[in-house]
Amino acid sequence: MKPINLYLPLFMVFFIVLNYVYLDGAPFKKKDAKSLNIDYKISVDLENKEKFSVKAVISGIQTESLLLRMTANYGRVEKLDDLIPDITISSNGSEICGIEKINEFLWEIPINSSEIEIDYSINTRFPYSSLNMVRLPYRDENHIYFPASSVFIHPDEWYLEENSIKIEKIGIRFAPPPEWVVATSWGTGSRMIHVEPPEINNLNSGLIGLGIYRTYSTRIKGLILETVFLGKGPAPDADFNQVIIEALNASYKIFQFFPCNRFFVLFHFIFERPGQGSGNFLEWSSCLNYSRRFNDPRWLDKKSHIFHEIFHFWNGTEGPPLSRAQDDYSLIWFTEGITRYYQYKNMVAAGIINENELFNFMTGQFATTYHNSLRELNLDEISRQYYFNKDAFELTYSKGCCVAFALDLLIKKVSLGQKSFDDILKLMIKRYNYKDNGHTYSHEEVEETIKEVLGDNYFPSYKKLYGKDFVLEFYPILDKAGLSIQKKKGRRLYFGILNFGPPGGPVKVLSVDRESPAYAAGLRSGDILLEINGKKIKSPASIKELVKHIPENEPVKLTLERDDKKLKITTPWNSYATEFVINREEENLKDKL
Repeated sequence: MKPINLYLPLFMVFFIVLNYVYLDGAPFKKKDAKSLNIDYKISVDLENKEKFSVKAVISGIQTESLLLRMTANYGRVEKLDDLIPDITISSNGSEICGIEKINEFLWEIPINSSEIEIDYSINTRFPYSSLNMVRLPYRDENHIYFPASSVFIHPDEWYLEENSIKIEKIGIRFAPPPEWVVATSWGTGSRMIHVEPPEINNLNSGLIGLGIYRTYSTRIKGLILETVFLGKGPAPDADFNQVIIEALNASYKIFQFFPCNRFFVLFHFIFERPGQGSGNFLEWSSCLNYSRRFNDPRWLDKKSHIFHEIFHFWNGTEGPPLSRAQDDYSLIWFTEGITRYYQYKNMVAAGIINENELFNFMTGQFATTYHNSLRELNLDEISRQYYFNKDAFELTYSKGCCVAFALDLLIKKVSLGQKSFDDILKLMIKRYNYKDNGHTYSHEEVEETIKEVLGDNYFPSYKKLYGKDFVLEFYPILDKAGLSIQKKKGRRLYFGILNFGPPGGPVKVLSVDRESPAYAAGLRSGDILLEINGKKIKSPASIKELVKHIPENEPVKLTLERDDKKLKITTPWNSYATEFVINREEENLKDKL
């Protein structure tokens, strides 16, 4: 027998004793991992129309300080007071002193116990708008709506990761008026919601409505679909629900999966004008705000809008399977322009519109692109100006949509109908699925995928569409696909102006026909019209009165303002809109015969 075996039992006893002494008296037991519980209570006072109250309790704290994210600031509020006018942070009944404000929205809280309470109020004076519709809280007499990311104060994610802290529970208790319904991304009807899984990202991905909602729930291929309605819409709730189902099924047919196991949609009928509407998509939730009234053409527009938002379930920003990075503005064209094309394509697949109606939609997108003064820029350059340039905002959608349409036609043609733009999206999801690995696709990865599906010989066509030769390349691609795009003479224009700005303010140019004499003379969107031959322009209607005695082709002196500087151009006032029609070649042949 070897001597080492005599000492082995003694060594094992010694090791077990060490574990018992140093690991809290339990052999081989590890220290409990750090964890936190977060409980919120939302209280609504019907008498106070400008605020609602939040109480947050964070328990299980084991660190000497706690880093709090005061708001995810998705609404881009500049000062915390604008959103949270009142706040008290306390522990053991006493207000905590010595709080360090690292910045406006990140506070470090000194800790002397395992639990803190945060009592604060939230402003609800933010109006519905294109910017705020899913970013900031809003309230009227019938409801409160807010994205969770703007309202819930929570531990900073960096702090949690740095200290190896896990969130064990996130609970939200609601105390609205008795007749109000609770509608959230995590469930509807219950006044106590548990966020599952209890993660900060999951919390910040939620939308919340409290009010006189009508609620519906159904299942589609295993997907839980919950819809809630506020206000009286111009069409029955059932019609809106049916459009949601058709949009989900059309996208499912392409991808053969739903990215999540539930989908939540808030419908708010709050606007007065028939054409008003707004909406946005956040992870597995969407908030759609529409007019209380509209006619049949507007209803078709709303269906189109719903299809757009549903497609973001697959193609969006840091959440869906196809995700661009939040701060990579150069790829907004792929998020929005491609989605705009698929809202039309999927409506054809659902039988809501036919091919000719698709062509009508695409004619409008092409015309918008054609007349835009920025159309020669690359799509990435256009996208980077999305948030501060109206022309770039419109072009991000219209040019991106037209590029997808043209590439879809080209891929089908060169593959003899075996492939389409669908294959680009499916291949990107296969390689860069954000839900699997948190990967946000890059410009290079988009182009590599397009090149693989389109082929080396036709990839230059994409590059031309993407850049300054868009118009030159669009025509021959349609011709290859058996389509044609033809110009036609439209309505009479004054100085080539297709659209003016809103009434009541300066006479502002929103868009100009690029084939008009005024455009050639230098008139651009964003210009403010001041005078014609020295006579003041008071409104768009006054232009007709000022030129009625001037011959159509006689040049006039037009005074305008651009970037706070006065400019003068000389141009005839009369022109006609350059419009377009997309048809199949056989239809054109019939017309000729």
